[in-house]
Amino acid sequence: MSADRIALHVLIDSRHSAMLEGPIDKTRLLYDADPGPVPLSLSLPTERRRWRHDAVHPWIAALFPDNERTVARWRDQFGVVNHDHMALLPHVGEDLAGAAQFVSEDRLPAILNREGDVVPLEDRQVGLLLDAIALGAPTPDFTHGRFSLAGAQAKLALRRVGEGWALPWGAEPSTHILKLAVAGLDGQALAEVLTMKTAARLGLEVAETWLGDFAGRQVIVVERYDRRLVEGRWRRVHQEDLGQAAGIDPWRKYEDRGGLGAAACADLLRRHTGESDVERFVDALIFNHLVQGTDAHARNYSVLLEAGLRPRLAPLYDLNSGLPYGPGWAQHAAMRIGGESRFSRIGAGHWRVLAADCGLDKDQVVTRVATLAAQVPDALSDACREVAIPPDWVVWTTAFINAATDWCHSVAQALAAPSH
Repeated sequence: MSADRIALHVLIDSRHSAMLEGPIDKTRLLYDADPGPVPLSLSLPTERRRWRHDAVHPWIAALFPDNERTVARWRDQFGVVNHDHMALLPHVGEDLAGAAQFVSEDRLPAILNREGDVVPLEDRQVGLLLDAIALGAPTPDFTHGRFSLAGAQAKLALRRVGEGWALPWGAEPSTHILKLAVAGLDGQALAEVLTMKTAARLGLEVAETWLGDFAGRQVIVVERYDRRLVEGRWRRVHQEDLGQAAGIDPWRKYEDRGGLGAAACADLLRRHTGESDVERFVDALIFNHLVQGTDAHARNYSVLLEAGLRPRLAPLYDLNSGLPYGPGWAQHAAMRIGGESRFSRIGAGHWRVLAADCGLDKDQVVTRVATLAAQVPDALSDACREVAIPPDWVVWTTAFINAATDWCHSVAQALAAPSH
């Protein structure tokens, strides 16, 4: 096969669904006559068998890390000259977000026969893998696990085996994601874990997350909600982010860069998943406002696509807070609330506009903001007790709780202020 062409079999939950083939810059998706019950994307429904490159390419590009240094390292590692992300897919397309696998002809029999295994790792070896990712160096034994994970933070996909870890390969999926903390932000890993657990304590559906430590390196460990143990075997569950579901380019993830805003996300969910998911989505917007989460763009929301079930909003992930870093550190939300992105300017009137934009009751949304604002500080305090904060971080977490208490109080005051 030419270096400028690809021909990949598309499997969804281990079932052959389509072919992805053609020149790198003109690749087309061709669904099978019987592609199965789940499409590759809501933006690429199976009712139409052929999809052109301009419709398929944004979905594929969204499977890759945002960090160009990581992508460049993969090109060097696999000898890929073409700079299009599509050219890397044959090398890293066997374990991705969701249930889709992109498999070359020579690998297809093994994958369809579910050939694969896991390579047990000691914590020291996991630490070496994390070090390699952090430094941008080639990952040791990377050929065992052909994975790619999107996002800005460097990630490692592993299988949890009992209390230990293993590197899966072949048809075997990973079950957990290990995320490195954002460089330059002290305590970022701890902040993310505490924010996720705070959301869970408020009743929001979130991915199970905890703080891991490998040779002194703190990482965020996330249990994959797109993996499920069925009759003793791990299977993949299909999912896609809202940007993919809308068919937009992945670099347009922020609203101010042409990405989806709250109303567009709500409309997409209402059409494909239902009213209750619109309410869950707005709850997430409220929560991100109350913790000053600046990165809650459309690609940090996903939908699950499962056979026999209506699509639904996936558990929340990548929740974080700017509150530990001082007043004014986090200034803008990723999605505007009633036309306003500045946290400090958002009041009841903005939430009423947002409610109308999302087709929800205005008074109920404002009441929900007030209710959650009253609950966040205690939920965060409980999360800190659950995590068992290291002694060196007690002062930091106390400051986090105090900042959350002050901010939520100011939000409640803004709700009560008369509208102009």
